[in-house]
Amino acid sequence: MRWAASAGDLRFHPERWGDRVVRIASPTGSHLLIRRHGASELSLWLPARAEPIPGGSFGLYLHPDTNHVDRVRAASNFRRAIGLGLSIRAAPFAQAHRHAAMLCLYDLAQAGASLRDIAAQLLEPMPDDWRSSSERSDLRRLAEAASEMVAGGYRQLLGSRPVS
Repeated sequence: MRWAASAGDLRFHPERWGDRVVRIASPTGSHLLIRRHGASELSLWLPARAEPIPGGSFGLYLHPDTNHVDRVRAASNFRRAIGLGLSIRAAPFAQAHRHAAMLCLYDLAQAGASLRDIAAQLLEPMPDDWRSSSERSDLRRLAEAASEMVAGGYRQLLGSRPVS
């Protein structure tokens, strides 16, 4: 079994890869943020002392761990984004409105607002019987989901499994 496979004719031409390429340098290497119109932003880490020569060939190392499938998908997206495959477009995120509400709710709770105070800001009109309302239960579940996301659950968004 081969540990590495050719990813095609990769040449290091970041200036050709996107509408805007941002280089963020650090002592241990550089990050390239590649922005293309109508597509998701790509990030490429270039370790110090291993940065490719402009115009020269380079390879992608995919660490063989439990996230290998996601890394292969990311490498495929990168190749397609720089013109070595079918074009890619950013898929709309179906739960964006829910996650935005979760962040808002979490921020208000961290600022000291009670669930009832948050409901007064977000719900119009406020339910007459707050203690037994379904809105209260919905907000409580949303607050719990927000806390889980902030505590590390956001990593599931990067994986291949949908977040429920």
